Amino acid sequence: MTNYEFRLFDGEYFHTLNLVKVDEDNKTATVAITYTGRISVKDFNLQQDDNGLYFEYGPLFQPIHINEFEYID
Repeated sequence: MTNYEFRLFDGEYFHTLNLVKVDEDNKTATVAITYTGRISVKDFNLQQDDNGLYFEYGPLFQPIHINEFEYID
């Protein structure tokens, strides 16, 4: 699943998020985050709205929907 990527620009830097694992049973997503040359792996709690599953990211808790990730080769 690590071939699914989402890029977010915060006004200064790009954040690249790669899905490592989505566990719908436990409502969690494991995401590898690359930001300013650093890589971290974090688990997020999944929530659901009319647009599908999402997690909140960053200091403003921006919703990032799982279906917004794009497959990359």
